[in-house]
Amino acid sequence: MPLDDYDFTRAEPTRTAMRADAVDGQPQDIADALRAPDVPDELLARPFEVVADLDALRGADAGPVQVPDSLADAALTGTIDTGDPALCGLLYRHALLYGSSAVQEDVLNRARLIQLWPQLTRDLPAAVSTVWRRRFPELADR
Repeated sequence: MPLDDYDFTRAEPTRTAMRADAVDGQPQDIADALRAPDVPDELLARPFEVVADLDALRGADAGPVQVPDSLADAALTGTIDTGDPALCGLLYRHALLYGSSAVQEDVLNRARLIQLWPQLTRDLPAAVSTVWRRRFPELADR
């Protein structure tokens, strides 16, 4: 069936309900980001978290890292070498999108996050990168 044959207006009440559920109980900055009209449904279905302090990030700055089950998928499993920029970037992207604050603290390294930030922002939804930049000025400068 051609795309023009679909009635997408019928999906709006569901999206509105998803948005209301997604912002409920979230910190104000995340709730505001989730209210943006361009937020992907993925974030409404599974809202993201952000650590309170970059200094709490205690992940390895180099070497092998075990990928937590909550971040694993077909492209990211087992142990990865954080020295591989592509794999490390994928791990960090998954942590920013899908990781709880506790997982982010365990996986992310402050210096490495700042280093990778310009690359990461190209692949993150605007809502996620905006909240991280607003909370942490050292990322906004990158």
